[in-house]
Amino acid sequence: MICGFCGHEFDENEGKRGCGGCPGGCHSVHCPRCNYKNPLEPAFIGKLKNMLKRKTSSDAGATENSEDKKSKAS
Repeated sequence: MICGFCGHEFDENEGKRGCGGCPGGCHSVHCPRCNYKNPLEPAFIGKLKNMLKRKTSSDAGATENSEDKKSKAS
């Protein structure tokens, strides 16, 4: 997660949740650096990021394998 105020990149688990000061309960993650209240990332965004990471890592492996085959053929 990237803080919308200071730009600090942090894991949601590092941020402070549930500040207790929000009416109706706090549903945000507060930046550990500046304490800015960042909205939670929607679940589908997290799933999409995970899918893209997996695809990127599998594509990298496929590229390495194809380069190995090319060098062996030469």
